[in-house]
Amino acid sequence: PLLIQRKQPLNEYSTTLEAKRAPATNHNNNSSNTMSLRNALTSLNTPPVVVAAGAAVLSSLTFGGAAVTIPASLAAGLNLTAFLINLGAVSVPGRLDGEQDAEMRQGTLNPNKPSATRQTQESTPLRGSDNNNNNNNYSLARGRTLVSPSGWAFAIWAPIYLGEACLVASQWIAPHILAPVLPQITLPFVAANLFQSLWCASFRPSYNQGWHLYVSPFMLAGTAYSLSQVNLQLLSAASSLDTSWTSGLLLLPLTVHFGWTTAATLVNFNGSWAAVRDNSDSLVIAAGHSSALLATAIGVGWTLTAATPAYGFTLAWALAACADGMGKRLQNQGSSGSMSDALRTGTQVQNKLCWLGAAACAASALYVSVV
Repeated sequence: PLLIQRKQPLNEYSTTLEAKRAPATNHNNNSSNTMSLRNALTSLNTPPVVVAAGAAVLSSLTFGGAAVTIPASLAAGLNLTAFLINLGAVSVPGRLDGEQDAEMRQGTLNPNKPSATRQTQESTPLRGSDNNNNNNNYSLARGRTLVSPSGWAFAIWAPIYLGEACLVASQWIAPHILAPVLPQITLPFVAANLFQSLWCASFRPSYNQGWHLYVSPFMLAGTAYSLSQVNLQLLSAASSLDTSWTSGLLLLPLTVHFGWTTAATLVNFNGSWAAVRDNSDSLVIAAGHSSALLATAIGVGWTLTAATPAYGFTLAWALAACADGMGKRLQNQGSSGSMSDALRTGTQVQNKLCWLGAAACAASALYVSVV
């Protein structure tokens, strides 16, 4: 009897202990499943797979996709799904811009000050590094590219994502506001989100060799093209849209997103172009000057043709940020002697071209607003 009485508390204790262990085991299993899913997705993140996915999205949009009208209920679900995929892709760490942001937070990369602490990296010649660390080419302090905006320019992502989140939510909160145009803009909006998700997958250190360098600019170009189709659909349906300020505010982020990804495509391409060691400084300078002129022409042309001042102001913002970035580079590297004479002259010209381009885009946007 004494043994039986002793065994019962032990059994109860064992049962209680197992019950306490169960949640921990379940948590470990969930974590393991999450890691397995992430590893599976990581294994699929290869240049051929990403390029094939981008080509599929572009094909579906090009061959009649942008003109397809789909039911409103299906449109709402597709828009929400694509936007959530985009948010998930943006949140995955490891992109080149994320690494640079981490370095700036640690004080090891500061474009406003000459190098002091990490001499071996900060004073590396602009021609490129010996360790194939090509993310330097997107940096104000250590890159050759002449299309490199100051960090404050990227604050524009906050209103873009917040505004598009409101747009997606309005499909259920106030569906009547965008009902005339929502079915028409759904497929290009979905394509834009998928292209930006693919950009997040390709703007990483593993894509730093050969043609892989140009995968991320292609994805950004696809994003801009998709958003141009959204804006064209909005223009064609302008007469049927609600003219209230609510409708305008909901659609405004789409135009800003279009303008910003137009500029970001040129930024990304120039960074990839400068990362190729065989490309001389003169070729990098030519690409930078051509991009500044092209951005100005596109910004002024689209703003005046489509009568969309938000697009012109967005390009003006981007060009002003690039001009400011070149000004900082001249202050830092010009005085330290780490910049070649050709790059110094090219940077000075680029600074002026970007300021003039920003002024032209802003003037066209003001003209459209007034007239």
